[in-house]
Amino acid sequence: MAPATAVARRTAVDERRTRSIEEPLDVRLRTEDPYPTLEVRNPLHGTAYRVLLPEYPSAGSAMCTCTDFARRDLGTCKHIEAGVRWLSTHPDAPPLLPRRRASPPLAGLWREVDRRLARRGGTAEPESLAWRRPGDLLFERTVSRSKTNRHEGKGSPPAPGRVA
Repeated sequence: MAPATAVARRTAVDERRTRSIEEPLDVRLRTEDPYPTLEVRNPLHGTAYRVLLPEYPSAGSAMCTCTDFARRDLGTCKHIEAGVRWLSTHPDAPPLLPRRRASPPLAGLWREVDRRLARRGGTAEPESLAWRRPGDLLFERTVSRSKTNRHEGKGSPPAPGRVA
């Protein structure tokens, strides 16, 4: 990343962090298992967005449903910043649990993708590798929990498109 671009990125991230403190954002925990899922509301604008933190306390693979997160490619937004701060400081936040390692049902698939890329003479792009870990965390934790629930008779897995 060019120095000017790095400075502009840092400034944009700092701006989101500041706005997360200055704006009256209401954070509510929706689920904590398999990872924290929050709803962050702005009562002044009448908006609410879902924040996923699969590697909390790290925000490295955090995701938000707001357009700022989707369009700006900063890896954060004011909703993520508010959610991380709320989880780390609020008395109603759940205790930080040790990170669990998901069982790797997709490990065979990733080996096959790597094998095919190697056979073609290509390698996986860094961006695709960067998405592999968050994808594993989001998908595999949800899948392993759904399988557990099904086998224990605790209900069926969530409907497609719904977060477990």
